[in-house]
Amino acid sequence: MLQLSSNPPMKFPAETVPADVVGEWMVAYCKPRQEKALAWDLVRKQVTYFLPMVLRETSSGGRRRRNMYPLFPSYLFFAGGEAERLAVLKTDRTVKLIEIGEAEQPRFRREMTALETAVEHFPKSLELYPRLVPGALVRITAGPMKNIEGVVLQADNKRKIWLGVSVLGVGATVEIHADLVVVE
Repeated sequence: MLQLSSNPPMKFPAETVPADVVGEWMVAYCKPRQEKALAWDLVRKQVTYFLPMVLRETSSGGRRRRNMYPLFPSYLFFAGGEAERLAVLKTDRTVKLIEIGEAEQPRFRREMTALETAVEHFPKSLELYPRLVPGALVRITAGPMKNIEGVVLQADNKRKIWLGVSVLGVGATVEIHADLVVVE
């Protein structure tokens, strides 16, 4: 496990303001748990990137551990042209690149600047808010109910998932943390 000081910088170069970056922003969808390694590769290749991370404490085997985790698991935002795009692809740490259209660039830049400000000023209260909407079919990804599918009933602070027998039209609800659910 990395020490806190061994994590890559959240943005490179450090003085970068996402709204002012020259070049087009793109999104790298990374292979599992490769975001930080890709960030280090981009530092070495001098490619501008933004990887918002938050400090989380976990416990395992009675030990408390603190580490930085990507706010958006498997995603890293980078900017540049064709040379930077090729540099990211050559790392063999990505599954695919998500292009951001020219018309969407101004909005994306504002969103990245807002995220950077939130990470900088409110790191302890920042958490990923998945787009769980009532009626969405979801699958539980971890814990004793792993791979169980259900329907989102409530998507505010308490995520309630309906598990039922559709033929009978009856079921039960279970409250579950949003981190343990993916939309199908």
